[in-house]
Amino acid sequence: MSEFRGNLGLYKVIKTEDNSETLYSEFFDEACHNLSGAYDETIHNYINGCDIPDKLNQLNSLSIFDVGFGLGVGLKALIDTIHKSNRIPSDIFYFSVELDESLFLWSVSNYFTSFKFEKFELSNLRGYKLKIEDINLTICVFIGDARLTVPKAVELDLVRPLNAIFQDAFSPKKNPTLWSVEWFTLLKSLSNKEVKLTTYSSSISIRKSLIVSGWEVENLKGFGQK
Repeated sequence: MSEFRGNLGLYKVIKTEDNSETLYSEFFDEACHNLSGAYDETIHNYINGCDIPDKLNQLNSLSIFDVGFGLGVGLKALIDTIHKSNRIPSDIFYFSVELDESLFLWSVSNYFTSFKFEKFELSNLRGYKLKIEDINLTICVFIGDARLTVPKAVELDLVRPLNAIFQDAFSPKKNPTLWSVEWFTLLKSLSNKEVKLTTYSSSISIRKSLIVSGWEVENLKGFGQK
């Protein structure tokens, strides 16, 4: 286990049962992933849950929102899936949000060392663009409160209609603002008709918030014991 101190307090990197790593946040007082396997959970809940392999084979343009960058497990799983695909869309757009800029920079410097990245600031919106050489993948990560940065990014025409949403924020109990009716309504407004949003939470309150926001809700088999 390693640890470092960011803008929001102490972070601890924890090895999970599939030998991948997750992050414990002192600020939110919980880990980002199921300790049974951070990578396997991401593949199950988000890559397969959002039908990413099928979308790669069927669409010419694919846009994905990963709600919470953290250690970048969602991005890594997406890139691995793209590399395994028989067909790659001509245009793939991935964007994420991160409240703690120091965490993002630490993650990139430790897990994405081969990537080129550059900082940008536009009309009070701060973020980073990352570039991987071997696939046509646009990567943007916006820094700050997602309730503010995402609408600003939309206003600046930096976000495309979404095909998939990885709703992977910290738990509703610890981070309620990214599980509210207002948040899910915003996500709905950013999405195309064929969008699929997946999340690990199956609580009644979250399902109600999704339904009130205009989403159709379906229960699927969860990861591990979920």
